[in-house]
Amino acid sequence: MKSLSPSRTSLRILVTFLSLFFGTSVAALAQETIITGKVSASGEVLAGVNVVVKGTTNGTISDFDGNFKISVPQDTETLVFSFIGYKTIEEPIGSRSYIEVTLVEDAEQLEEIVVVGYGTMKKSDLTGAVNTVTMDDLPSRPTANVEELLQGQAAGLQITNSSGQPGSSVNVQLRGVSSLTGDSSPLLVVDGFPMGGAGNLKQINPNDIQSIEILKDASASAIYGSRGANGVIMITTKRGKSGKMNVNFNSRVSVQTPPSNFNTINDPASFALISNEGRTNAGMIPLYNGSNFLGTYYPSVSEIQSGEWGHRTDWADVVYRNALAQDYNFSANGGTETSQYYFSLGYLGQEGMNIGDEYKRINARFSLDQEIFRNVKAGFNIIFSNTDQDNSAGGGIGRSPVFPVYDENGDYFRIGNQDFYHPIILADEVLNKNRGTDFISNLYLDWGITDDLKLRTQLNYKNGNSVSDLYEPIGKTWNGNEWNGYGSISNFTDHDILSETYLTYNKTVSDKHRITAMAGWSAQRYEMRNSQLVGKGFVNDNLQNQNLYAADIMETTNSYQASTLLSAISRLNYVFDDRYLITATMRADGSSKFGQNNRWGYFPSVALGWNLHKESFMQDIEAISSFKVRASWGQAGNQGLDPYQINERYGTARYPNAGGGWSTGFGPGTWYTPDFIYKYWQGMANGELKWETTTTSNLGVDISLFNSRVMLTAEVYDKYTTDLLRSERVAPSAGYDEVLVNDGAVRNNGYEISLDVAIFTGDASDFEWSVKGTFSQNRNEVVEIGSQNLVWFGGDVERFRSPVNVLIPGQPIGAFYGYKTNGIIQSVEEGLEAGLRGDEARPGEIKYVNLQGDEVDADDRTVIGNPNPDFIYSISSSMRYKNFDFSFLLNGVNGNDVYNMTRFEGAAQLNRWTPDNPTNAYPSLNDNRLYRASDWWIEDGSFLRIQNITLGYTMPQKVNWIQNLRAYVSIDNPYIFSKFQYGFDPEVAANGIHWGGYPQPTTYSFGLNVTLK
Repeated sequence: MKSLSPSRTSLRILVTFLSLFFGTSVAALAQETIITGKVSASGEVLAGVNVVVKGTTNGTISDFDGNFKISVPQDTETLVFSFIGYKTIEEPIGSRSYIEVTLVEDAEQLEEIVVVGYGTMKKSDLTGAVNTVTMDDLPSRPTANVEELLQGQAAGLQITNSSGQPGSSVNVQLRGVSSLTGDSSPLLVVDGFPMGGAGNLKQINPNDIQSIEILKDASASAIYGSRGANGVIMITTKRGKSGKMNVNFNSRVSVQTPPSNFNTINDPASFALISNEGRTNAGMIPLYNGSNFLGTYYPSVSEIQSGEWGHRTDWADVVYRNALAQDYNFSANGGTETSQYYFSLGYLGQEGMNIGDEYKRINARFSLDQEIFRNVKAGFNIIFSNTDQDNSAGGGIGRSPVFPVYDENGDYFRIGNQDFYHPIILADEVLNKNRGTDFISNLYLDWGITDDLKLRTQLNYKNGNSVSDLYEPIGKTWNGNEWNGYGSISNFTDHDILSETYLTYNKTVSDKHRITAMAGWSAQRYEMRNSQLVGKGFVNDNLQNQNLYAADIMETTNSYQASTLLSAISRLNYVFDDRYLITATMRADGSSKFGQNNRWGYFPSVALGWNLHKESFMQDIEAISSFKVRASWGQAGNQGLDPYQINERYGTARYPNAGGGWSTGFGPGTWYTPDFIYKYWQGMANGELKWETTTTSNLGVDISLFNSRVMLTAEVYDKYTTDLLRSERVAPSAGYDEVLVNDGAVRNNGYEISLDVAIFTGDASDFEWSVKGTFSQNRNEVVEIGSQNLVWFGGDVERFRSPVNVLIPGQPIGAFYGYKTNGIIQSVEEGLEAGLRGDEARPGEIKYVNLQGDEVDADDRTVIGNPNPDFIYSISSSMRYKNFDFSFLLNGVNGNDVYNMTRFEGAAQLNRWTPDNPTNAYPSLNDNRLYRASDWWIEDGSFLRIQNITLGYTMPQKVNWIQNLRAYVSIDNPYIFSKFQYGFDPEVAANGIHWGGYPQPTTYSFGLNVTLK
């Protein structure tokens, strides 16, 4: 019995200890409570919401489904819920263990944020002229460059697309042309990285773009100093967002069709008749007379009309086709509160309407934003782009329909041994391919030094490489026949590196004073190298250009350029009581392109704003949602010229020597006119070159009415550019023909109006309807060009052996210059009386007007037209009824003149003057006529284009893993309203000359947009 007592005593002690332990533990556990719940907003769950016990740091975040779980002390009374863009909510717990919370959007935080140079700004604080375009505003259409999508999207922005060839660039102008030799397009900035002039941005997939800001006045663009004179287009790409992964897939298949009317003569008999008449009037033997010429039999007109000659070819049908375009894009993004990612992959494949044309592009992009510490964030953005383009020579639709494509043996039918323009030969036999790759990277670090002071440093790098292959087979082209085979390989590479660091200080004092100050520096280095290898004379065509060493003649050329830009930047923004706004900027740029005395340029700006709707006297006007008046002044520059213009430059040329070989000579640097008719010696140095400077004044008004259902913006501006960079002719004794100088001034002024109206908002029904319109008028004037009264602008037009564009003080840039005309001469007496002599006085000739003197001569030339429009405009509308959506875009240009070089080609020649048809509209046919540049070729270039029509349907959400599914059909360029005749399209390049070229297609598309949960 005694032996058992110790064991019982020990057991009692153990039980007592365990009871005390577990009792204490249970009591401790009883002091903690588990709270679960869900957070949502506007019917959607919210991930990443901060859930914190009030007054502590104890907290958690909601998961991807909006759920949260948190352990709180038993006496906890309140949980605090906070999320960016939403009002913070304090939720009492009471006796609940499950809590559902709905967050409400914070209008103050959600106010539209606008990207400006080196930072962002609330739209209500803006003092400059800035337009914001989101991707939702842009039509879905297959295009190789981003800028084409901006047509009709912003007042004052003119996008001109004069070619329908896949991969072609566009011309971009913002508030007119303000430079003669420099780049006149706006600066393109992608995620803070200046990419050069706008017009050919192919490295960025449009599906990766979040928003586009267009900085129009100096207050907005002067922060970019020497590159901001023509305005700035800022592109912000999409970044990852916290929450579960969001997956998007977009696909589009399009068919592009050529125009139905090519202005050609497809009837063989009519073509032969026209050809014979033109040669006969020129004193030449007609070709179509039933005889051989240069080895080819030309049937007579009677043979063709009788059907004895059985060939008839529609060359437009041979050369052009319905082209297929495919566009596929995939993206995924997501992350946590501290780390967000974005990945995208895109493919665009586009056949050209012209046989032999094809364009392919692959885009890939990855970005990561990572919070390293509470106040330190870093990230990167990497973009890769690859393009592959096959080019045909184009043209061929004006070829004689009398002859077939192939002969009876199945070989190409060539019209004589000098026929080097057979379109099928050029498409099938000539190698003309371009391949390019681009790599763009951005690294950044954000450091919140204090709550008010932040530092950002970033490093940008771009590398581009391209290779162009060309081979023209023996006897198939002019070069191939002249050199017994002609091949080349051209290589291009560039490196662009930019380092920038700046501090931003934000401070709010007494809820009345808001100050934002920014200051920093920038350093950029650009290098470009290209080379070309040429081979002439090959044994055969088997290897094409892959063994140029085997050529009889080998030529090598190469070049290198480098430039450096150093900058200091600063901006101060002050807001008082949300009513009175002031912004001041200053940038100093130092460029290696200029001499020591003018290397640095200084570009200031200042702007004022007044939010009238914040004033007490406006509070009772319920119709006015917001009302702002803005005024700005500033200066920006243009350094768009090649390096080394301050140095003497020498060129090389090869010439045959007496021994039958080739020698290399050195001399002043050369430049050819675009038509290669004239050669100029242009190597003369000018160490006094300096910046072009554009001074801009702007007055703007922003009005929002009826709860922002009507929004109106109006701008009035004046741009004055001085120290224009242009070429000046020098005395022959200088040893050169031209030298680059700063000489002249140009003025652009005008006004812009943008109107947005939400007619139905869908608040009370399932129907939404909004309309947007833009209107811009710009007047361009050459104020002075040094001591000269007239300077030719652009190269010679071969038909006239002279340019057609000039610079004259008091006239717009590029005004047309030549002779006025007054119909067609009907008799010799009429021609002589008009002051014309010789063949020009014959009946059927153009009647040039004699403005002074006895005879028509060069002194009778005058300004005959203006390629600049009186105004440009656009109208767009979008509608939504339940799951259906419909939109359209109209784009118009009015009042510009077009120099139509195709006005007397093809079918237009059927209207020619003859004794039996004494028309006063068209001259007679004459293959030897030397035309004078005159207004006879000028037509009204006004047009209104239906740019895009889209009809879409969003499927009801019946599949759990699909968040959104939309299908749509669209048509681009279905019709154009214009008086323009005998040409593809009145939309031409900035010089106003229509050459024919590559027509714009009508595009029919079907697409799908899918977002996965």
